[in-house]
Amino acid sequence: MQVLSKTSKWITLMVPARLSSGEEALKMLLASEVMQGLEVEPTLRDNFLSAVQEVLWNAIEHGGKMNPVQLIRLDLVHSNRALSCFVKDPGPGFRMKEMTHAAINNPVDDAVKHALIREEQGLRPGGYGILLATNFADELLYNEQCNEVLLVKYLR
Repeated sequence: MQVLSKTSKWITLMVPARLSSGEEALKMLLASEVMQGLEVEPTLRDNFLSAVQEVLWNAIEHGGKMNPVQLIRLDLVHSNRALSCFVKDPGPGFRMKEMTHAAINNPVDDAVKHALIREEQGLRPGGYGILLATNFADELLYNEQCNEVLLVKYLR
């Protein structure tokens, strides 16, 4: 893992696309001056980091294909009004509406439809990451390709 930049308000990491590196990156973020200088309830901090973890896992697994040669860019920024995280993976991206195997696209009247689709496609159980991140961040914004994501949590 490489630290590209580090101040009390902004840290930028390049993370190899493997889960152990992702875990190391999350520990580094939690110990960083950015998070240590944050005066918020622990639940807000922990929920935000859970959202970051979910999009980072997606970037590692789907964008970087679990290939440690592939790098994920991770920026954590603490401004006066918000805590933000930007994640960019090297993959081609995806089309959100075509992800029927993800809980974020379940019909309102069928909360587990994606689980049946995952089973039919031979995928492992899961598919809750984007939905979880959406609920833990105030804003979850993807670029057009969906290989870059910005999470924002407003500080009140």
